[in-house]
Formats: sequence, C-alpha cells, structure tokens
Amino acid sequence: MNWLFTWLMLITVLLLIGWGLIRRERIYQFPFLVGVITFSFIMPQIPALADDHFLPGGAYVKTIAFSILCLTMCWLGWSSNARPFRFLQQNFDEKRLLIVSLFLSVTGAYFYYRLSRLPGEVSVGVQMSGAPVAWLFFARFLTYGLAIATLCFARRFSWTAALIIGVDLVFYLDRIVVTGKRAEAVELIAIFVLAFWFQRGWIVPRAFAVTGIVVGMLLMSSMSDYRDITRANSGPLWEDISRIDIAANFDNLLKDGGPEMHNAVLRIYNTDTSLEFDFGMFHWNRLVFNYVPAQLVGEKFKSALMAKLPALGREYSPLTGTTETGMADAFQSFWYFGALKFLLLSYLVRRLWVSANAGATTAQIVYMLSIVPAMHAISHQTDWALIVWVHMLIFLVPALGWARRPPQHTWHEQSFVVTPSLRSHLTATP
Repeated sequence: MNWLFTWLMLITVLLLIGWGLIRRERIYQFPFLVGVITFSFIMPQIPALADDHFLPGGAYVKTIAFSILCLTMCWLGWSSNARPFRFLQQNFDEKRLLIVSLFLSVTGAYFYYRLSRLPGEVSVGVQMSGAPVAWLFFARFLTYGLAIATLCFARRFSWTAALIIGVDLVFYLDRIVVTGKRAEAVELIAIFVLAFWFQRGWIVPRAFAVTGIVVGMLLMSSMSDYRDITRANSGPLWEDISRIDIAANFDNLLKDGGPEMHNAVLRIYNTDTSLEFDFGMFHWNRLVFNYVPAQLVGEKFKSALMAKLPALGREYSPLTGTTETGMADAFQSFWYFGALKFLLLSYLVRRLWVSANAGATTAQIVYMLSIVPAMHAISHQTDWALIVWVHMLIFLVPALGWARRPPQHTWHEQSFVVTPSLRSHLTATP
C-alpha cells in the first residue's frame, strides 16, 4: 500500500509539471511551480519512508494521501474564470517609482550590511534572535527596491534603474552566497524572469526550466554541507565546497529519507490520532510572532496574545532547522479539510496572476514577491505567503501610494505590452 501511494504521488507531481510544460508561459504559474518544489524537495525524501517499519502503522499512507489532495487543490484553485483585483489597478509615475526603489534599496542595504557583519555561527542555518531578527525584518526593503527597479528596467532601459539593480545585487548575492539561502536565490531568479515576462513577454525556454528542476533537485541534498562550511568560516571556502559529493548526498537522501517528510508523517499521525485541531489559530500565532516586537511590548504580553495550540506528541522531536511541510500544519488545522488552505492560496495567487497580466503594475510587483513564499506552502508552512502579504501591506503599499502622484507622465496600465504569446494566454483557459 505504501508504494502504491508513493507512485500516485509521483504521478500527481509529474502531471503538474507536464501541465506547465505544455504551454511555455505556464512555467511562471503556481501549479507548475508547486510541482517543481514537490518534485525537487519532497519526492526524494519519501522512498526511504515508504520502507520505514518504525513509522506508526498507516501513518505514511495518510500523509501521502493528504499530500496528493493538497496538490490537487493547488491545481483546482487555479480557476479559469478568476478576475483581476480592481484595487491593484493604479497608475504610477516612473520617476517616483525609481525614487521609492532607491529609498527602499538603501534602507534594506543598511540592514543587509549589519547582517553580513555577524559571524557565521549566529547567522547561517540557525534560528536568529534579538537584534538580527529586526535587521532581517527590515532587510526585506532591499527586495522591494530590487523588484521595482527591475520592473522599471524591463519596461525600458534606464541608467538609474540599472544602478539600483547593480548595487542591490551586491548585497543580495552576498546574502545568498554566504548563508546558502535557497529561497532568496529562487526569488532573485523569479524577480528577473517575471519582470521581463510582464513587460516584454519574454519566456524562459523549456529546456532551461527542465534543467533547472534537475539541477535544483540534486543540489537540495547538499545545502546542509554548504551551510556547514560557510557557518564555520563565516563565508564560502571554495576549496571545501568543491569537495562536496553531490551525487553521494543525493543517493543518501534516497536511501535514508529526509527529515521534513518524516516530521510531516509524525505530525499528521499524531493529529489524526488525537483529533485535536487548532482551527487556523496557527496563523494568528505566526502573525503575532512576526509582527509583535517583544522588545517593545514585553515577552509576557506577546505570549498572552498567542492562542494555545494542541500539544505535540511526546515521541515527536524534530531536528533543529528542519521544517514540517505545509501539509502538516494544514492537517493540524482542519483535518483533511485543511487541504482547502491550498485551494484558497492557489485561487488568490491566480487572481494576482490575472491582474498582473492585465497590466496592473502593483499586481506585477506583488506576484513577483509572492510566488516563492506561495511555493513554500508545500515545503515549509502555509503561513509564508500571509506573512509576506502583511509585510507588503505595512511597508510596500504606502511607498507605492506615494509613487501614484502626480498624475502627469504616469506609467499607465495601458502601456503594458501584450505580445502574441501573451495575448493567446490571456484568452485561453489554464
């Protein structure tokens, strides 16, 4: 039975990837990217778990069956009749957008610089605490500035935009190289390819997409070794990095399984046994954790704001630094009905996509910055997109609001270039 559901899981993932490869522009869409993250991060972990006789009886089948249901919801939520968000349709002054980009980039660069001065043992592959948490929170401004500048540059060449992008990349790439952040690396790629898609209709060739999937899957299993090296040396030591045996690490992952799906199996089994659910209060606690500063209100007050969640099983002891997958927290919230979280997320991201392709500049920026957190609903937790949207609502939206004025020389939504390939997409069902 275990292997039957393993093959069903693989077929579901391949169908999502195949759906995306049928039409070239679908490689930028949520269902395809869900298939990619599942294929590269989740699938290599589960063959060993299928033969793990130490797991509770039936736990593996429950987890894989629920995972298939969640993946299916991601596809169903990509509704063909989704309409654009009207509130995202604004006009912008390009010069003001670049001023906003510069301000956000400079602010974010300062906090990235502060983070870069930290020793590796407190900044690489560990749970930060104290001031570095605040620095990382505001370092997100640099990503906003980079996305805006890239979108402006994709629309038309600008030395100002090019300079902002160049400076931002110095800090952004330093963060990626030193800490081995996969999310930031994928987000950087997404910013550039989506900006040129929205503004010029450029599409990455399928061959590059398939190559990226395979290479990403192989490299995933070696990231812990990479981070061990950068943590010990507060930066990459290329001689040691060159000795990482990528093939052996991937082979060991297939043989031994991965901790993330092992965590998910135990969490889902424990929830199914106890039938104790948090009914979505997990998301409230994550918002409090991320947006209520204990340094200002006190740890006691912050703890009082959090809801009490069901206790974890005594046998459950996840490794530090590992995730539990979004499937685990979705099941913890609403049992099998937790898969509706993925349906809702996919529908919202679909409306962002439609709005962005209709020429809404705000939607283009939001989609560029949301697609990677949305993908992490599979590999990490379902709260990632929500946390990012709240951050944008607090900091990015006011900045963009200033860029809407004055009305003269505005960047009109009608200036969006609809290429032949994009026009066919906009008139076709997914």
